[in-house]
Amino acid sequence: MMRKLISVVWVIAAVCTALQTVAAPKNFIIILADDQGYGDLSCFGSKRIQSPNIDRLASEGMRMTQFYMASSVCSPSRAGMLTGRMPKRVGVPRVLFPHSTTGLPPEEVTIAEILKTKDYATALVGKWHLGHQKQFLPTNQGFDSYFGIPYSNNMSTSPDLAVAKNVKFAQGWTADKLKQDLAAIKADSKSRNNLAPLMRGNEVIEYPVDQSQLTKRYTEEAVRFIHENKDRSFFLYLAHAMPHVPIFASDAFKGSGENPFCDSIHEIDWSVGEVMKALKDTGLDQDTFVIYTSDNGPASAGSAGPLRGRKFMTFEGGVRVPTVIWSPGEVPAGVVCDEMVSALDLLPTIAGYVGAKIPVDRVYDGQDVADLLAGKTGTSPRNVNYYYQATQPDIDGIRVGDWKFLHKGGRNRKGQKPRTFEPMLFNLKEDPREKNNLYKSNPEKVEELKKKMNEFDASIK
Repeated sequence: MMRKLISVVWVIAAVCTALQTVAAPKNFIIILADDQGYGDLSCFGSKRIQSPNIDRLASEGMRMTQFYMASSVCSPSRAGMLTGRMPKRVGVPRVLFPHSTTGLPPEEVTIAEILKTKDYATALVGKWHLGHQKQFLPTNQGFDSYFGIPYSNNMSTSPDLAVAKNVKFAQGWTADKLKQDLAAIKADSKSRNNLAPLMRGNEVIEYPVDQSQLTKRYTEEAVRFIHENKDRSFFLYLAHAMPHVPIFASDAFKGSGENPFCDSIHEIDWSVGEVMKALKDTGLDQDTFVIYTSDNGPASAGSAGPLRGRKFMTFEGGVRVPTVIWSPGEVPAGVVCDEMVSALDLLPTIAGYVGAKIPVDRVYDGQDVADLLAGKTGTSPRNVNYYYQATQPDIDGIRVGDWKFLHKGGRNRKGQKPRTFEPMLFNLKEDPREKNNLYKSNPEKVEELKKKMNEFDASIK
């Protein structure tokens, strides 16, 4: 199968480039876990978590060992994945909250909007976290339908959210109590924790949602969407709330693991199995591209496996995530890919599969990696990864090939104190755990990487 390879668009052009495709996948499913670490699947070495359905995807597809998110926290990583552009470039460099007034700008083009140009049915089931005002919601970003929570499950509702007339209240909440609380939130700009609103379309339909049922309900919604669109090309973005804190699982999975964190991933693995069953039942299992990944590294309960660091950090454990890609006939079975790939690459790759045009009035940071996924080349077109701080729009590091440089003087997770570590230089091929700092012994390499890092950052200010 021949296909043009999209190169990174570094300059503004006046026309769009059409991409050639032959016998590409018809449907696309992105399954995203929340705060799941590199070591939190059995196919990535976990001894405490059993993930047979995701393991099967890996054995029938490709396991990616160096797959990066564009950030180590929720909102920016999702913005980068859906647009193929760095979070700072699209104006979402940090986490959004119920009191935030910004979101993913409507003029940004998402994967869903690219696929709408090819008449795809599109749905988001799950967590959005790219702005909760109406103009930022999924239905204004290319998704035909939306069912889920607008931000992290440890957050609450907002005065900006429309409430359905037939909203279902729980846990003692009433319309009057919600009205009073929303007025208080508007007055003090403080959100209430762990009271997530469930939305359908642009309205809150349940408050607060029973989080123990979220994974189950998301799965049912996803399966229903697949069956309803079995005769039409579709894009399903299934963004789970778990295992982000507070961690929940339904009764069927409580106690299935050594702790609630493991329970929640066991249920997500079940969910993957249900989605795959739906594809088989509808005869779409040979026509669908499925990727399973996580938005960033683990929080306190998860594991980054052999990698250093976690969520909020620019060490590998914060941004390198467990990823499996499955696409019969397109992605060879049982392959382990050690090449560098980014979630930024999904948009241009999917556009290439369907022969869609991507706007060239903007800079894209993603690249088409279809030839790598198909096994036509053993080398990724991506040789560089940039690391940005989680709480500030400041660049923190760069990786070129095997060499990684981390800058001095970032902020901690609350943006309050400078980090105390000195600048760091690692050779990730020889030292994947980032233990041996080569900064002082390789001044020329440091200057080379620092120069490239600063030039890139300056180009998007």
